[in-house]
Amino acid sequence: MKTPCIHICRAEHGRCIGCGRTIMEIAAWARFTDREREEIMARLRAEGYDGAVAPAPAPADPPQEDTSQEGRVAAPVPGPAPAPGAVVLCPATRHLPRSVRIDGIPYGERVVRLVEALQAIADGDGDGEACRAIARRALGEEG
Repeated sequence: MKTPCIHICRAEHGRCIGCGRTIMEIAAWARFTDREREEIMARLRAEGYDGAVAPAPAPADPPQEDTSQEGRVAAPVPGPAPAPGAVVLCPATRHLPRSVRIDGIPYGERVVRLVEALQAIADGDGDGEACRAIARRALGEEG
């Protein structure tokens, strides 16, 4: 079943900040028809929620299912596979907070601060104390 969920699940003002669906849409998602789900995802894309992926064109040959883990089918991940160890900072959008994707998995503001601190330490020529101060600020510690 297709879903716009990007696993940043938190409701604000009756809507999920991750996927943009209303609480009622989330609750009834499994009962919607495929057409109803596609209509909701089209609306979410128009509103700027990138997690509501557009339907992919039908492939000429059906893809082989990966059943390597105890006979379970692995869920496909939309978009190109991230490079191993890839770290991508994603700016805030109208509907989503700033995030960082590590190996394609989105993380929130706290991890963004840590990644930025690591970048500042790696890019800078500061001494040990300056690096420690950057790290402490990123961790929310004083001093």
